Amino acid sequence: MKKLYLHNLGCSKNQIDGEMLAGWVERRGVQIIDTAEKADVIVVNTCAFISEAKEEAIEAILAAARLKQEGHCRALYVCGCFPQRYTSELSRELPEVDGFYGVQEWTKLLEIIAPEGADPDDNPYLGRRRETPAHYAYLRIADGCDHGCTYCVIPSIRGVYKSRPPDEIMAEVEHLARSSVKELLPVAQELNSYGHDLGLGQKNRPLMDLLERIGGVEGIEWIRPLYLHPPACDIELFDFWASQEKLCHYLDFPIEHAADRIIKTMGRGSSQKQLKNLIEYARKVMPDVVIRTSIIVGFPGETDDDFNQLLDFVKNTRFERLGCFRYSAEEGSFAFNLPTQLPEKLKKRRQTRLMTLQRKIAQEINRKRIGEIEEVFVDEYEKASGYSIAHSRKELPELDGDILIKGEYPAGAKLTVRIESDLEYDLVAVPV
Repeated sequence: MKKLYLHNLGCSKNQIDGEMLAGWVERRGVQIIDTAEKADVIVVNTCAFISEAKEEAIEAILAAARLKQEGHCRALYVCGCFPQRYTSELSRELPEVDGFYGVQEWTKLLEIIAPEGADPDDNPYLGRRRETPAHYAYLRIADGCDHGCTYCVIPSIRGVYKSRPPDEIMAEVEHLARSSVKELLPVAQELNSYGHDLGLGQKNRPLMDLLERIGGVEGIEWIRPLYLHPPACDIELFDFWASQEKLCHYLDFPIEHAADRIIKTMGRGSSQKQLKNLIEYARKVMPDVVIRTSIIVGFPGETDDDFNQLLDFVKNTRFERLGCFRYSAEEGSFAFNLPTQLPEKLKKRRQTRLMTLQRKIAQEINRKRIGEIEEVFVDEYEKASGYSIAHSRKELPELDGDILIKGEYPAGAKLTVRIESDLEYDLVAVPV
């Protein structure tokens, strides 16, 4: 039996493409294995959003190429965003790779790896081989993007925004629920535009209708939508969020910056005042809400004053979760040609300053949670430490800090725990 090792890189949307490839290859009789050294075929599913992602992709490809040269591997393929952007260059620079396939070409790769067997049906998502633990799953509701933020190349890689039909999504939700999934994480490049291209309504109405339908599926207990577009959020959306029992009070709300001049140059379509008002309203209607944001420092033309405005906004807003990225000049983006590009050393200093501030905020927020009672799902048992790794409604699995519970509990178990202490970003808890 042919053995395949799949190396998924990048975001959850890209991971879903890899999961569909793995699922349908497996249906055609190929064994999916966890070690590249024993694989007959290696597939590297890549990201190319920023320079760090491209560097990671190149390292993974070269590592796989060495295995092909020295070991058991007979074929190496690269798919995803990296070849979508740089097919001709990669073909020239990496002749050891047997084929490159873009973001929507996993079915072509399927035919190469396993040419005979079951065909993907009208809803190929039902054949995914998920990489996540059995109790939670990502749920892609749309792909592509129409916003054209000036630093971003996603529209040129993924194409225009394309919503999945709601009935197709619901068929997958029901399938996942029957497969013991308890928590769903709906994802898209941004959620707020869902359904507009299908004529399902305006503003956030199609998204709210879809989330309400998902909430009605028996077996699904938590819903944690990811990647909101702040300028498209409004009071009606947050009122709806607060009213839905299964929706986690967790907002993935990437502001990217807080100085109006930089927000405008980024093409984000919002303002510091609008962001402040939305966050204040969300916390008013959901006092226990957790807000995760992402920020880009070192955007072309960012002055000391712009950066200080950003620091003040973060200090006053006190985001529960925050990720900070240094601006990456990407070919094909509008910002790539802006004349006031900043030196990398300055970007790194600003990133360090912002994350030092955020670390202090996060630690203070964590300490205030000591003594709280939380429901958690156990994700895995870590034998080396003797702790079970879990998350509550307030933690995004795989990305946020963990809740650590002494002892071994099965993955997917739902426990009620009391927070006993904090470990910088993680929390220690005991069952009650």
